[in-house]
Amino acid sequence: MPASSVSKMDYASDALQVHGLSDKGMVRQNNEDYFGYYMPAQTGLNQFGSLFAVSDGVGGSAAGEVASAEAVNVLLQEYYFGDHTEKIPERLKTAFRNTSLHIYDLSISHRSARNMKCTLSTLLLRQNRFFITHVGDSKIMLLRDDDMIQLTKDHSLVGKLMRLGLITAEEARNHPNKNVLLKAVGEGPLLIPDFYSGFTKPGDIFCMITDGILEHATAEELKSFLLEQGSSNKELAELIAELNRRGGYDNMTIMTVKVNRIEW
Repeated sequence: MPASSVSKMDYASDALQVHGLSDKGMVRQNNEDYFGYYMPAQTGLNQFGSLFAVSDGVGGSAAGEVASAEAVNVLLQEYYFGDHTEKIPERLKTAFRNTSLHIYDLSISHRSARNMKCTLSTLLLRQNRFFITHVGDSKIMLLRDDDMIQLTKDHSLVGKLMRLGLITAEEARNHPNKNVLLKAVGEGPLLIPDFYSGFTKPGDIFCMITDGILEHATAEELKSFLLEQGSSNKELAELIAELNRRGGYDNMTIMTVKVNRIEW
């Protein structure tokens, strides 16, 4: 059985605290998850806010790893340095679409990357607003006060069945087709992501996860852990260790972004 392998990130300022861990679990040979963020210091770029992204590769072997890493890095590059409109929603959507086109082009031009796809969920924080673009079954959740809600919609077969009331969350975790995606980055030349926006307030914690996190835990357990234990890398490592003890069947990635204060 492969040993667990972890990558992490850690950042704190007066305005935001960012913590993240990615683990390949106890079964998979490779980690096809990838996560990253960019918080610009340059005056010319900080008008565009801080951008966070989580991706889960699809395709097997090295292709999934390439897809998720390319998606996150290309998206950050496109959003901040692409020749796009300065209007935040349109700029973010354009960066997302261009990223998906890039993954699609790779998948049709390289034999080793054939059918390469990935999920991609992005969170942009700017002043007192959040903006989300999303495709796939990774999740962005918001922990506010004592309530945690999922802000994104899963583009998966089991996600659709749950929304129709045909299966429960527990049944979804054990469903034989739980890995079937209905929408993924790189599946075609034109992809329109889901888009969400709202307002933030001090104390908000955004939780970005790939589907492996809820493979061995419920959303309620995740909420309780974050409320009771916190979201520093030490606590997130304890969470990952517990999920690995429960089986660690999939790659697992979690990134938390806590809003300490609103920057104008």
